[in-house]
Amino acid sequence: MDIDKLLENLEKLKNILENSPTVPVWDKVILDKEKLLELINDLEKNIPAEFLEAKKVVEERDKILKRAYEDAEEIIRNAKEKAKILVSNNNITIEAQKEAEKIINNAKKEATEIKKEMEVYIDNLLNKVENLLEKEIELIRKCKSEL
Repeated sequence: MDIDKLLENLEKLKNILENSPTVPVWDKVILDKEKLLELINDLEKNIPAEFLEAKKVVEERDKILKRAYEDAEEIIRNAKEKAKILVSNNNITIEAQKEAEKIINNAKKEATEIKKEMEVYIDNLLNKVENLLEKEIELIRKCKSEL
């Protein structure tokens, strides 16, 4: 659902409230339950794509992070195995340890970089969603205050 459709539905909701008959003494309105439920259902069915996209992005980020950690663990396991083999050869033991540490450090750096990049991406997307929600909340508050 695009923002125009959302705003149109909110405008319809506002019109229903403004044009509903009032109960004079209590300054209350009598509402058409079916019309309101229809609008609310339409709003629910047509949640802005940004919300759904944000959910997908968070899920994808979790998958990427999990895969990155699994890859890093596999690299570390391989490095340790390689280190054991190299240690068995006494004349190259020191070099093997250095190489294993390099591989482990590189794997950790790579995993950290992937995580940081995903966090920045998710943060940017969530900021967009937050801004959209703030606008929607402001519009809802305006409609509420006009009741």
